[in-house]
Amino acid sequence: MSDPGHRFEGGCHCGNLAYVFRASTGLDVLGLRACLCSFCRSHGARTTSDPCGTVQLSVRDGKKLHRYRFGLKSADFLLCRDCGVYIGALIEDGGEMWITINANSLRETPPLDSPLTAHEYGAEDLPSRMARRKQKWTPVAEMKIG
Repeated sequence: MSDPGHRFEGGCHCGNLAYVFRASTGLDVLGLRACLCSFCRSHGARTTSDPCGTVQLSVRDGKKLHRYRFGLKSADFLLCRDCGVYIGALIEDGGEMWITINANSLRETPPLDSPLTAHEYGAEDLPSRMARRKQKWTPVAEMKIG
């Protein structure tokens, strides 16, 4: 179970999408990643995850949740239809879900000069990509859609 002292809240600008990220350690240890795909680059995404943590997602109005897929179409990139904020990417497999959080959607965002580790995932095939995500991303404990 995650240390309750590492609790991060976040969501979209208008409040339709919200989450609580409980991590086993701080963001300084988890680190921030910069995916080099065109989607993440165009959104300026800085992602983080904790395989030892959990995320609880809540969607006030399910009609305003946009699930965008591209490339291998293996993940849902979660965006708010009203305010346009990208909160993270979600995968589902066998009734389980994992997410990587866009740290820019945290209520207390990391400083803009926080170290980033760049990653290029374009050479991965689908089985390798899914295995990496299940190993590195954060398990979703709950997803409520209103």
